Amino acid sequence: MKKILNIFLLLLATNLLLAQTILNTEKLMSKIDSTFVFGIGLDGNMERGNIELTESNLSLQAGKKINNSLIRFILGHEYESDSQEVLSNDFSGQIRYNYSIKNNSIFAFIQAQNVRSLKMLHRYLIGGGYRFNLFKKNQNYFDLSAGLFYEDELYEDELYEEEKNQIKVYNYKYSFSSFSTFYINEKLSLNTSIYYQINSSSSKDYRIYVEPRLYFSINKVDLFITYRDRFHSKPYVDVKRNDSETSVGLEIYL
Repeated sequence: MKKILNIFLLLLATNLLLAQTILNTEKLMSKIDSTFVFGIGLDGNMERGNIELTESNLSLQAGKKINNSLIRFILGHEYESDSQEVLSNDFSGQIRYNYSIKNNSIFAFIQAQNVRSLKMLHRYLIGGGYRFNLFKKNQNYFDLSAGLFYEDELYEDELYEEEKNQIKVYNYKYSFSSFSTFYINEKLSLNTSIYYQINSSSSKDYRIYVEPRLYFSINKVDLFITYRDRFHSKPYVDVKRNDSETSVGLEIYL
């Protein structure tokens, strides 16, 4: 049994609408090389004086492998307030199952979340697909996946100052993804996840998520810098189409 405690310390952040409409679970999967993995991520910021700012992010991740089966649980919470005005108070969660067939796998998942900055009251997903390996050598690999999922979203949009309108969205979407890890040397590696989700009834409605993460390993400590970019071609309410985040931190393995 191997336990992993991930302590993420936010050293640098550039945020444009911190909205997690696509959850990346690849970084947990890459750590499961034994029976059980558990991880905790925590970062935050607090300022008082001329500016009253509070930020906190918490994530809990667990994975268990039994023969060819792998199950993962992911829970997250993000809170941000400025001058006592709550900007985000978002929860997210996912249960994901993989059944391995040599280097490939069949997967299924369910997901739930809300995103205040996108005026999203809830987003529920259920789906599955197939993931296949194109390249694998030592710890380096490149995988592709294809799948289908059902999407149930509820938004609250302001028509006027005192009037709000709820918008319900139901879609079937195709999902295409790529996952890779490449070691530049023994201490430096690059992990990249890319997601492309397209509405089955309208090719003009799609989401793209890109997350490259560069690691520098020192014994049991990994320093990293990561960039996340999310794009929605046709938002269902009046919000920006693109949001991004850059952060630097560390992971400690115990």
